[in-house]
Amino acid sequence: MVKGIMDPIPTLVDSRSSKNFLDSNFAQDNNISLIPLVNPVIAIDGKELPNKIKNKATLEVEIKGWTFDITLFVMDLGDTNMILGLEWLQEADLDINWKTLEISWKEKPLTAKPGKYLPITPEELTEFLDVFSKEHFKKLPEHRSFDCNVDFVEGAELPKPAKVYTLSPIETRTIKDFIDQELANGKI
Repeated sequence: MVKGIMDPIPTLVDSRSSKNFLDSNFAQDNNISLIPLVNPVIAIDGKELPNKIKNKATLEVEIKGWTFDITLFVMDLGDTNMILGLEWLQEADLDINWKTLEISWKEKPLTAKPGKYLPITPEELTEFLDVFSKEHFKKLPEHRSFDCNVDFVEGAELPKPAKVYTLSPIETRTIKDFIDQELANGKI
């Protein structure tokens, strides 16, 4: 069924046709909106067609629960209202039994429906949101009575840097980035 048209449309499925086509009289009889082409379509041999294809139409077609937006070139098709060509066959991804000429549809793909977003922070922690904010981590906490002092001796030689264990390049880069960020925040 085509959206806006009540009756089924007799359609030719043509695997040798590269495009999809709609009969111009059918389009006119059913008040289908036509879109003018910038350049008329020419034949495969490069010659101009006697009846140039000057328009196209886009229709929403539903077949056995599947919905497609199909672009069709509009031209005189004689006794056929619509031709669905290779372009549509590839998009529809059908199973075709060429011996019996039966077309069957693969299972309809599952589509996700938008769901309800769950809160990122559990409800019992919402009163502590300020503790986890990025701004909170840019400063050191206030000094408290149980803090230990690290006293430096003025002018003393600093110990040589020593690695406790070897680090991978990614770990080394991560630690360097962390130290640079802490220096920028004034914590170190």
